[in-house]
Amino acid sequence: MNKKTVAIILELIPIVAVVLTFGLIFLPINAAKVSWLTSALMILAFLGFAFFFIARALAKGEKVVKALGILDWLATLSVIAIYVLAIFSFGL
Repeated sequence: MNKKTVAIILELIPIVAVVLTFGLIFLPINAAKVSWLTSALMILAFLGFAFFFIARALAKGEKVVKALGILDWLATLSVIAIYVLAIFSFGL
């Protein structure tokens, strides 16, 4: 595999993780395994900024990597927003 393909796959990990996390959060399933999976996906989504820097180093100047990098930062911001909303909803 070339560096561009690896960079695109790395960029897609946080984006898919945040979509799956939101899906699992809003499902009415309350099981320990689902909770563990949601936590793991939330960590992957939070690390979107790290995946951005790694992919940017692998594929310098690629427009696809830059566009997916913006989505990675949005994935990180959405995780932060969920935690902020949780803190405000449960009280400080």
